[in-house]
Amino acid sequence: MFPTDATAFLSDIADDNTPEFFAAHRHRHAEALDAPMRALAAALTGEFGPIRVLRAQRNRRFRPDLPPYRTDAGIVGAAGRALLLSATAFTVSAGPWRFDPGQRRRYRAAVGDELAGLLDGWELTSPALTGLPRGVRSDAPHLRLLRLDGLQVARSWPVGDWLTTDAPLKRVRDTWRAAAPVLAWLDEHVGEAEPVEPRPRPAAPTQPEAAVAAAG
Repeated sequence: MFPTDATAFLSDIADDNTPEFFAAHRHRHAEALDAPMRALAAALTGEFGPIRVLRAQRNRRFRPDLPPYRTDAGIVGAAGRALLLSATAFTVSAGPWRFDPGQRRRYRAAVGDELAGLLDGWELTSPALTGLPRGVRSDAPHLRLLRLDGLQVARSWPVGDWLTTDAPLKRVRDTWRAAAPVLAWLDEHVGEAEPVEPRPRPAAPTQPEAAVAAAG
């Protein structure tokens, strides 16, 4: 599914993360990463809904210090389903990486043995508090889960020759299917994030104000 140049390109862009390098090697990204990711997304859409392919360019509007190009490639879908391929790992995940305040409150109220059982065998990749959540005792059951600020579950594999076969599609599909009970628990106990209200834009100056500004 992925040519051998896929991980080689990701390693190279990590070493030379510049517009000049990307412009000279854009064809490699298109052939080795973008086209296979689009094929993977198309094969998964019927079962998991719309899936988009991540762009190579980073959105640096709020983080101008970031390198301009991603050093991984991937796809994302509903319910936090995602795949990220780096130069060293193939990681499939599902669930929210971070809760909003309402979700976090509902999540902590619902944590218990049922969730602990559902998470058996999963890697938990969401950020976690180092201290105690407010109102939680140090001897509380499932303290590790209570510290989580999201509930993203993941499985990861080292890259290898298997990437050139049909195995990537099978691993993504199998992982997302296996995550279904965790996602169902989240639907029942945590719910959707609150919609974020767009910030109002400043009103355009009236003609007299604009004239004064231009004159001054």
